[in-house]
Amino acid sequence: MSRGDVRFEVLGPWEVTDASGPVVIPAGRMRLLLASLLVSVGRSVPTDVLAEQVWPERMPARVRATVHTYIARLRRLLGHDVIETAPGGYRLAVAAERIDVWRFRELLRRAAAAETAERELDLLREALALWRGRPFMSMESTWLDREVVPRLGDEWFSATERRIDLEMRMHSPGGLVAELRDLVRSYPTRESLWLRLIEALHRCGRRAEALDAYQEVRGVLTDELGIEPSDALQQTHRRVLLDGSAPALAEPAADSVATRQLPHDIANFSSRAELAQLHRLMSTIARNERRVTHIVAIDGAPGIGKTTLAVHWAHKVADAYPDLQLHLNLRGYGPGEPMTPAAAAETLLRGLGVRADMIPPGGDERAALLRSTLAGRRVLLLLDNARDAEQVRPLLPGADSLVVVTSRNQLRGLSIRDGAHRVTLGPLPPHEALALLGAAFGRARMAVERDAAERLVEFCDGLPLALAIVAERAQRAGGLTEVVQALMDERNRLDVFGDGEGDPHTDLWVALSWSYRALTPDAAAMFRRLGLHPAGDFTADAAAALAGVPQRAAEQALDQLVAVHLLQQRRPRRYELHDLVRWYANEQARRDEVPGARLDAARRLVDWYLHAAVAADSALLPHRRRDYLTPYEPQVEPPAFDGAAAAVAWFEREYDNLRAVIRWADANGFGGHAWRTLTSMTTFFERRIPWQDAIEFHEWVLGAASAAGERTGEGYVLNGLGYMCLLKGDLDTAIRHFRGALDRFRSSGHVRGEAMLWGNLSTIYGERGDHLTARRYASRALEMCESLGYERGRALNLDNLGVALYAAGRYDAAIECHLEAGEINTKLGEANSEAINRHHLGRAYAALGRPRLALRAFREAIAMYRRQGNRRFEALVVVDVGGTLHQAGHGGLARHFWEAALVTLKEYDDPRVLEVRMAIKALHTAVA
Repeated sequence: MSRGDVRFEVLGPWEVTDASGPVVIPAGRMRLLLASLLVSVGRSVPTDVLAEQVWPERMPARVRATVHTYIARLRRLLGHDVIETAPGGYRLAVAAERIDVWRFRELLRRAAAAETAERELDLLREALALWRGRPFMSMESTWLDREVVPRLGDEWFSATERRIDLEMRMHSPGGLVAELRDLVRSYPTRESLWLRLIEALHRCGRRAEALDAYQEVRGVLTDELGIEPSDALQQTHRRVLLDGSAPALAEPAADSVATRQLPHDIANFSSRAELAQLHRLMSTIARNERRVTHIVAIDGAPGIGKTTLAVHWAHKVADAYPDLQLHLNLRGYGPGEPMTPAAAAETLLRGLGVRADMIPPGGDERAALLRSTLAGRRVLLLLDNARDAEQVRPLLPGADSLVVVTSRNQLRGLSIRDGAHRVTLGPLPPHEALALLGAAFGRARMAVERDAAERLVEFCDGLPLALAIVAERAQRAGGLTEVVQALMDERNRLDVFGDGEGDPHTDLWVALSWSYRALTPDAAAMFRRLGLHPAGDFTADAAAALAGVPQRAAEQALDQLVAVHLLQQRRPRRYELHDLVRWYANEQARRDEVPGARLDAARRLVDWYLHAAVAADSALLPHRRRDYLTPYEPQVEPPAFDGAAAAVAWFEREYDNLRAVIRWADANGFGGHAWRTLTSMTTFFERRIPWQDAIEFHEWVLGAASAAGERTGEGYVLNGLGYMCLLKGDLDTAIRHFRGALDRFRSSGHVRGEAMLWGNLSTIYGERGDHLTARRYASRALEMCESLGYERGRALNLDNLGVALYAAGRYDAAIECHLEAGEINTKLGEANSEAINRHHLGRAYAALGRPRLALRAFREAIAMYRRQGNRRFEALVVVDVGGTLHQAGHGGLARHFWEAALVTLKEYDDPRVLEVRMAIKALHTAVA
């Protein structure tokens, strides 16, 4: 990923995307840190300022190290060139136009400078369309709430009011009434909005409503603020009272059928970001001079609030369609069969007063009669719970109407063929979910149990139906905390989210079951088995392995699940299953799959992840022996990798999944898979993951290997632990782990592993300055590799022996060992070992006083590490380049290389950071 690929959207729900799709930035401190950089894009933000904004109440003990760790994680997600290290801080190095806040402000600037009112209006619309809700939605930060969000809100208000003024001047104000009513409900004390609402109503000829609006705002101001309306509002009120000349809206013809079928709007509707999107869409429709029927298709998962939103919005815009307001449940998903288009047309015709003997029997004839009956009228038609586009299409009016459709299906055909405007509802962000829970349970009571409320929001995955159910349960249970305690045990979730009565409005599982029953057998089987996946995010390849089907068949089943919103596709061939839906899928697997089938699916999944990790590791170290994998064969082909960079990218994308699968494998009787998968990640750990994270995970998996009774597995995990501690600089702990691994390999007869451990112990004793022991262990490892005919091990231990000789000051002998090892590595084509060898060779040449040969070896090592994407080890070579240049009298160049290396080493919390800083400081002192 490069800085040119990343886009940031913060004017509403947090979204970061790159060329391949969304980038998930974990909520909390990491988002706050990125927000701090976003607000100051292109400028350096000092580390202490970042810390104050991210930790306003209590600073971490090691501020700079902690900030640096978070920056390193962000770089892994966004790309290393997206965040630059600046003097004393960091800078977001992306083009400003890739951030929606900057684009919004730039459009406002251009609108203010526009030469015509039409151009100004277009630019304001474009700017306001960037807003999808409250800025930095779902982020809790006193700094954002105090300094950033209010200023953006003021800019939005100014732009919105200017846009409304231009709309009112240039177009009919009728289309603005619904939007203005919603605005004054959201901001009841903002007089400038009431002023515009009263003006719009008056210009539409709705004088009585304009006067009512004035009385309403006067009551709000006197009750809440204890003040009278402003002079501008009072003057407008007097003008409306005195002016009876405004034209009234045309009344329907005397013989028209006045039908009002919309369901009731709920009193405690909790606003959501998509409502603003619908209001903007209505403004566009109102400006359209063509007399066409507009279709709005609202789709989303079961229980996501489609019908509630559709009904609420329909009531808001009903005034624009005064002739007919019709509603019909098409029963697309439910206990019975979906309503046929012919039956739906008949129901609508009867509601319009057409006698039964006048309704023709054929579906096409009924559709034609429906269009004729609706012709010449402005109609609002709400079609709820549609199964597919074919069910809806025959019911569409001919012209000058609005059709609102809700469905669990994405209704792609209705969008492609009929020009429907699609609005997809996602889960509520945390702040909207809390507002909904508070409205249902009681805001004052919820404030007392705030922690429990936030935990329930997490449990409910932002599903309004789930939130409504837990609120009702909490009313009966006596509080939110009791419901949280019940949900902590998965066995209780069936009871908490279900009522046993089969009502889809009060039973989440019934709502989900209607979608599940509508699936094809292949899609239903895929859905059940996805419930077994330990993480909610996975690729099509992993899904194919879990289901035991070819990839093409897996993608077809996944597409059907996406189409009915049981699954979300976040980027190409990558999918996400929300926790509640995954739990339901797991329950279906438990009920509908025989135990043997579930076990087979689990084995296919852990096999696939193991062999995928091995394939990626093989791209990093092609000649490493992997004898420990022999017990398992994958049933689904693992991915192939075109080089080291692709393998590292895969490990970074799948890191969280690999951790989840390893833990799940251990908990479900696949302990052998757990340690083998971890061992396949060792090279990735050393190159990309902070030492402490890697050490903690190794310590956990060591328990899994021990529980599985696999001595060889314990040996591999202990060896990995020792290596991570060695790289961290904790030599005593590294020796203890290496010796523990050596004991395991000896007891299990793993001679090749024993040879590997003697070589590792040689390295560590050399680091401690015990050169005699280091040479002895390296020689023992070398003898064992020669007796085994293990050429790669022979090369590694020749290198180890060279390092021990170098540490003892025997540089000529060290160079001979490194040159011999290099010949073997070249013959084997072992790129990683070649890079290590060149690094060691360069150090020996430098110590011998031959800087030209040293720098040539270092350049070769750097080039090899760079091709492998091994930035950490590349930086270690760069440190030695600086040392060699310094010895040769080139202090300025040395500082340049040391400072470049320091940036990368700090990312990984490498123990040589202090050494490099001291070298730079000493150089400054010498110059001074």
